[in-house]
Amino acid sequence: MKDYKELIGKIAVTQCELNPSGAVLIDDEIYEARTEGEQVDESRGVKVTRIQGKKIIVKRV
Repeated sequence: MKDYKELIGKIAVTQCELNPSGAVLIDDEIYEARTEGEQVDESRGVKVTRIQGKKIIVKRV
């Protein structure tokens, strides 16, 4: 299993609208991610801010 903590600080591109969760592309891999409640449109840049258990938390950049 991949250690998601290595993703913190990476920039991702949303593959669908995050409202507040959806798919993001990080280093040519698709991951399920979520925001802290904000909506982010498809094809936008987001940054991985933290990992909560197995959840990837992102913020719009």
